[in-house]
Amino acid sequence: MEIDPKRVWPSGLTLEEAEELQERVIDGTRLFGLIAAGAHLLAYIYTPWLH
Repeated sequence: MEIDPKRVWPSGLTLEEAEELQERVIDGTRLFGLIAAGAHLLAYIYTPWLH
């Protein structure tokens, strides 16, 4: 097995692949956070015992 110096341990991804994956993960986390914040806002608005 030949070792590729462009790939990093332990993921086996190149730096470019790792950066692209990180961007996708961050975007997904932001989207999840927005949806969660919206759900919490709706729960607060439509739940009478929280007022």
